[in-house]
Amino acid sequence: MSAPEAQGMDSWVLAEMVDQIVAEGGIDSVTVVRNGQVVLATPVYPFPDGTPHALQSVTKSVVATLIGIVIDRGLLEGVDVPVVEVLAEAAPDSIDALKASMTVEDLLTMQSGLECRDSSRYRWEGLDEWQTGEDWAANILAIPMAAEPGTRFEYCNGVSYLLSAVISQSTGMTAAEFATETLFGPLGISEVIWPSSPEGISVGYAMLELLPTDMAKIGQLYLQGGTWDGEQVVSSQWIDAATTDHHPNATPGYGYQWWVESTEWIVARGFGGQYIFLIPSLDTVVVFTAGLPMNRANLPHRLVTKYILAATQPDPLPPDDEGNARLEEAVAAARQGPAPTVPYLPAAATSVNGVRYESDPNEWGHQWFRLEFDADMAHLTFARDFAYMTDDPRSSTILAMLGYQDLDEPIDVAIGLDGRYIINESLGLTTGWRGEWTTETTFEAEAQSIGRQAHERFTYRFTFDKDTAHVRVGEVTPGVVQESTAQSST
Repeated sequence: MSAPEAQGMDSWVLAEMVDQIVAEGGIDSVTVVRNGQVVLATPVYPFPDGTPHALQSVTKSVVATLIGIVIDRGLLEGVDVPVVEVLAEAAPDSIDALKASMTVEDLLTMQSGLECRDSSRYRWEGLDEWQTGEDWAANILAIPMAAEPGTRFEYCNGVSYLLSAVISQSTGMTAAEFATETLFGPLGISEVIWPSSPEGISVGYAMLELLPTDMAKIGQLYLQGGTWDGEQVVSSQWIDAATTDHHPNATPGYGYQWWVESTEWIVARGFGGQYIFLIPSLDTVVVFTAGLPMNRANLPHRLVTKYILAATQPDPLPPDDEGNARLEEAVAAARQGPAPTVPYLPAAATSVNGVRYESDPNEWGHQWFRLEFDADMAHLTFARDFAYMTDDPRSSTILAMLGYQDLDEPIDVAIGLDGRYIINESLGLTTGWRGEWTTETTFEAEAQSIGRQAHERFTYRFTFDKDTAHVRVGEVTPGVVQESTAQSST
């Protein structure tokens, strides 16, 4: 790593940014690279260092890069090739003229012409339609056309999946395998998680997981015109095309699976706050990973505007030992998290300790739970009915791809009561849990998935009479509050 001042960045301003990240919450890591040198790279509690993070739709930008490498190597003639020619086996038997004219470039620029409804704009309803069965590519290509390809922007997860299928068909490898050989390998990226669909195609629209510092390498590759350690990994012509706005009348603009958001920066972005900011004029890459709700998704933009642009000067700055120490202090606090607090256990904690409560039927599957309290931690055992998900073939497949295991077994987790998370392994996932009594009769437990966007909060409101304790259990997710009553079964 380099001292920020040596690269023309102010340590004091970067420290202020880290302080704000900690104060606002939701950011899992921040990485800043200036002039090819890392000046800041820190996880934020409870996200641990050295852990891959879900990229969500930043995956799309990686897939687009791989398409460029495929073309550079002569394995695909170019972006003007019709998609149905490359994916002939998945194409419908009867193809109309509009679909036949859809090119690889139309997919890259999100101008496929497909009547696609699988993005957040439609609450992802279209994913349920094409992520069924064993041939997702065929399902996507069967979607009706709504416009002439190349004439209308419609953000579509399905077209990014088709791009991954194009890579597989052109190379004889999955996108993950091809990336290991041609992109990840040259960049020294080895910590990779990238599931494949039932038909053996790397999921091209999301699900890729990388280290935040490796995300920054991909950004730096773009700033360096596609070169890395003297090797031309992807052509400079592709870099230029991928980061050029192909929608000059739209705001923000869009290149080849990269957002051309302003004159200041080009962005790979994913749901929940995953970002690779390219700032060519400053020779700077900024990476955020996060678990932000949709109403706070602009936090990384605010941080870049307020701090990164303000911290960066054209030339090196004088050494600043005090500023470096201040930044190190801020980073240490971000990594360590809050100091432990003294847990508070009201009388209700004794009354409900070890009691099993049965929940009324509810949409989010909470069946029963039991809380047991010690001096500094709680143990929560609960069962969730995943049948409403696993009975659906698409949901069952996705849960398996994401690593969920033993869905029918009760979940037992330890919860920190001192303001700090206890890390648990459950359902094949790593999750931090902490909780507190917010009133004399209300206990709240917070679950934070490590490296993914899942964040849940369980609220237990107890009311007592002479015979039993009654409880209202509410699970809170971004923008959604659901409640169910429960009663003791003992």
